[in-house]
Formats: sequence, structure tokens, C-alpha cells
Amino acid sequence: MSQDERKIKVALKYCGSCNPYVDSGRIARHLAKVVEARGDAELVSLSEDGIGVVVILCGCPRACGNKPEVRDRAERSLVVAGESLGGKAVQEVSIPAAVEQELIRILDS
Repeated sequence: MSQDERKIKVALKYCGSCNPYVDSGRIARHLAKVVEARGDAELVSLSEDGIGVVVILCGCPRACGNKPEVRDRAERSLVVAGESLGGKAVQEVSIPAAVEQELIRILDS
């Protein structure tokens, strides 16, 4: 088994960003750096098989990207919905770090 086959696959799913309260692109860029620095994970397309974690980036509390068919693509999911992570309020400025901490917790478990 190659090193790439052992990496945990992390996918990002964006909503349509029709009413964004948060900058999903900023969060995604931050997560890309985190995943790259770890070495044991890789960002992949949501269409790939064997995804370990999908991070669903919804710009507002409506969370239109948080659908069962999206969550079912991965073993675990994290949902950013406006100024919240997993249903808990997080200030917009702190969301990238909060998502990073939760992703690391999942990857290390």
C-alpha cells in the first residue's frame, strides 16, 4: 500500500453562497494548509470513494449544503453554517481555527 493510499481523504463541499455570513473560501484555504502540513491527509474531490471527512461549508445558517447525500459520502462530517460549527456559535473570525481544531481531533481519533 502506497503512502497516498493510507492518507485520510478530506473533501470540501460548498453551498451556493447566495447569502454568505462567512467567507467559505478563507476557511477552505486555511484547511488546505492544515491538511497539506499534516502529511497524513489529503484534500480530494467529493466524487472520490473512501472519503474520511467531508467539511460542509455553508455561508449562512440555512445550511443548504448539509444534505444526507453529502454526509453519506464520508465516514465523518463537519458542518459550518454561517457563524456556527456543528450547531455551536463561533465568531466568524474564529471559524477557521475552530474547524482546524475539530478536523485535527477527527483525524487523530
